[in-house]
Order: sequence, then structure tokens, then C-alpha cells
Amino acid sequence: MTEASSASGSEPRSIIELELMHRWSTHTYRSMCGIPEEAHYLSQVMPREALKHDFMLDGIFAVTALDIARSSQEPDATKYEHIALEYYNRGSASFRELLTDIPPDIYHLMFIFASAAAVMVLGLPQSTGGNGSGSGGVQTALERIITLADLFHGTLLIVHAGWDKIVDAYVPLRAALSTKVDKPDLLDTSQPVDRNELPFRFASLDLLDDDIRPVLARLDAVNDKVHATPRKGEPELSAAQEEERSAAHDMYRLSIFWLKEGFAEQKMDVVKGYCLSFFILAGQEFAAAAKSSQPLALFILMHWAVQLDKLGEEAWWARTVGRQLVHEVSEFLAVSPLSSMPETRDNVAWARRLVGLPT
Repeated sequence: MTEASSASGSEPRSIIELELMHRWSTHTYRSMCGIPEEAHYLSQVMPREALKHDFMLDGIFAVTALDIARSSQEPDATKYEHIALEYYNRGSASFRELLTDIPPDIYHLMFIFASAAAVMVLGLPQSTGGNGSGSGGVQTALERIITLADLFHGTLLIVHAGWDKIVDAYVPLRAALSTKVDKPDLLDTSQPVDRNELPFRFASLDLLDDDIRPVLARLDAVNDKVHATPRKGEPELSAAQEEERSAAHDMYRLSIFWLKEGFAEQKMDVVKGYCLSFFILAGQEFAAAAKSSQPLALFILMHWAVQLDKLGEEAWWARTVGRQLVHEVSEFLAVSPLSSMPETRDNVAWARRLVGLPT
């Protein structure tokens, strides 16, 4: 049991933690279930595991307190936001210490804490900074998403380092993988799972609605225009410049492919929150381009924000940030070189309309 703290006022910390654990096991865990098979683990098994590892217990309490805050009126909303931040800051500090030498038996808990951290980054109000720092500064939606991208990169490193431990732990990762693998027999618990040999299934782009197909086609067209080879009469590119142009075109084309997959997966509705895998799939180069405010990267990110806004209809922690991101990026694009392209203007209007912003 953790020590008392000023965040809870005069209420005993033991009472608050009993409330939080009850809320987690009966309600909050549902918001982190990507597939039905995760429900038993998250509600029953993981809390018992967390009792042995303070960082995971702090993660549970943080997400649950934020859940209560999001469904409460003042002054309880602010009270539970402060409690959420306190637990998250403490859990994050322990989490970072463990990253230097992760015990083999907690790789799966490290993976789950990273998922809880993503919920905190997306769900905290802007006035807290949204990154668990507790600094009180205002963080933009774009800054939150960059923080999220960095977090997912770190999560990927955890998965790569502890793959065998994670896939054989109590967490039903094999069940989650089965939604994206063409040969489920490769996930049989009697044999190891080679992540480099899994035949991943792509969602059929035939699932895409007719109204989104031209949107995505225009997105491809903008990439082609931005990275087009010089026309006749224009200066030729050097070998290094041509290599850079081709690499950037391919990087953005791959990002757009994963964006399309995200829309198709959202239509299938098999894995809740699948769109959050976009940054892992699109890769570090795309994340770096977004972090440096490259217009095309942000243009693509605006379309992803539409997926995030849709997720917010069923996940309380994603309820507002997608709309905020569309607003911020569309304002940025309005004064960028991309604004001269009709495809950009059409897609900005589409994104703003879908998230309920004036066009």
C-alpha cells in the first residue's frame, strides 16, 4: 500500500486506492481492451501481478483516477486529475529506472505500462501538459502526438528485446496477433513464435467507403507532386538530391499505405484502437518528419487524426485530441506551400468536416 499524499486532501490514501482498484476491475479496464480476450487478463490477472510491482500498480491507479476525473464534475474532476498525475509521475520514474535492466519476468508488464502511458498522454487535459510532467504548462495536440510517437518507439524496443518473454506471458498477445496473422497455427502455445516469420494479414482496401477513396487518392497525388522529378527545363537533381527525393517519396508512400490500412481496420472493427499502431508501422523517419513540422508529414497526420477522433467515440481517453489535432494542423497547412494545391484544400475541408469543425 502506498503512502498518503497531499493530492487526496484529508481522505486516507488507503481508501482512495481501494476505490481505484475496484473501479479498475469493474470498469476502467474495458477502455484498454483491444480484443475481448484481453478482458479477463486486464480485470483479474494483471491487478494481482501489479500488487508485486509498484510501477504497474501506479499505472493502474493513474489511468483509473483519470477515468474518474473524465466522468466527474468539479471539484472532483480536478482532484482526481491531480491523483492521476501523482501516480503516473511516480510510476513513470520507476518504469524509466527499470528500462536500464529489465527483469525477464516483467517484460509484459513494461509493455502494458507503456500502453497505460499512451492513455495518459492522450487523456490528460491540456493544462497539465499531457505528458505527466506535472509542470502545469499547456501542450498542443501536436506536441502530445509527438510524445506519443516517442513513447511507441520505446515500446517497440521493449517488444524487440523481450519478445519471447512477452509472447509467452499471461497477457493474451497470441490472441491479439491472431487477428493479423494468416496462419493461426503458428501461434500455438506449444511452440515459440518467431516475430520475423509471421505472415501478417493486411486489411483489404476494398473495405474503404466510397467517400474516403478520393480523399486517399488525393493524398497520394500530393506526395507525387511534392516529390516529382524535375520537369523539362528545370535544373536536374544531383545524384544525392535524387536519392533523397526518391527516399522521401517512398517513406511518405509507405506512411500513406499504413494510413489506408488504418481506415480499413477501423472499418473491420476487430481490434479497438488499431490506429494507434500507425507510428510504429510508419516508422521513425515519418515521426521525425512530423516532429520537425514537415508539411507533408503533418498533412498525412491530419488524416490519421480523423481515425483518432473516431476512436474517441468509444474510448474516453481519445475523446478530444483528434479534433484538436485536425484544428492545429489545418491552421498550419493554411500558410504552408501545400495550401496552393487543390488536393490539400479539399482534404483539409474533408478532415475538418468529419471532426465537426467549420470548413
